[in-house]
Amino acid sequence: MQLSLVHNLKTSVERYADNVVLIQAQEQLTYAELWRQTIRIARSLAAVGVGRGDRVAILLDNSAVYVSSYYGILLAGGVVVALNAGTKAKDIVNWIKHSGALCLVTSSRHPEYTNIVAQTERDLVIFDVDGTLSYKHSDARIRSKEEYIDNSADTTSEYILPVYHENDAAAVIYTSGTTGNPKGVTLSHRNLVSNVESILQYLSLTNTDRLMNVLPFYYSYGNSVLHTHIAVGGSLVLQNSLAYPHLILKQIQETRATGFSGVPSTYSLLLSRTKLREHDLSSLRYMT
Repeated sequence: MQLSLVHNLKTSVERYADNVVLIQAQEQLTYAELWRQTIRIARSLAAVGVGRGDRVAILLDNSAVYVSSYYGILLAGGVVVALNAGTKAKDIVNWIKHSGALCLVTSSRHPEYTNIVAQTERDLVIFDVDGTLSYKHSDARIRSKEEYIDNSADTTSEYILPVYHENDAAAVIYTSGTTGNPKGVTLSHRNLVSNVESILQYLSLTNTDRLMNVLPFYYSYGNSVLHTHIAVGGSLVLQNSLAYPHLILKQIQETRATGFSGVPSTYSLLLSRTKLREHDLSSLRYMT
């Protein structure tokens, strides 16, 4: 199989290295910076034994490290297990066990972090993207941010992309559990690439598109939005809270976003709690 999400990212890096891929608050990340971070993470995962088909769970809010972790896991040959960051430890621990994850990428700032560490198996490697080496002695399983993203590691040499079979597992997404217990849905590389290709076709996305994103990447809709824009060299403005909906409109205006994606309740919130006419939304080309 020649195509995969990692191949899409690598192509965008080659074509648009200096383009901004992610904007969050006052921070921006270019495609070249994202690729370097992705390589560092892939090497850190490989160093703890992650290889083809191994599951690695991500428990993070939308951020640059979430994106580089997602692609870093794939680059290492692994399978991404995307976990709902707003869930309690009991469910998170069950999903980690159910998926057979070898590693967990999370943050010690997560409100359930202590419970998760206490309740998971002793062979689970935990990468704390906000922690430091100073507390490592408390649990040998825990790796610090410095160990996860080694900024001293060489990223100038070419990283050999894994050879994927189109039916190989690429990701596991847990359903919301509306009609029962959440189910782990396994998606293949072909599933993910086909989704990207179909959306690129009907939205005609290009590298000039910039999406105002409020959707969590750990669900299929947000996951799709992430990969489609990266595939064309576009950019995403990340906002993890809808508590102040007028700020969403302000960011659309300030960043000249060309797109916005939401679920029905998102649009209802914007319509009922903001004054649309007070914002210049003329940059928007599409809403989904």
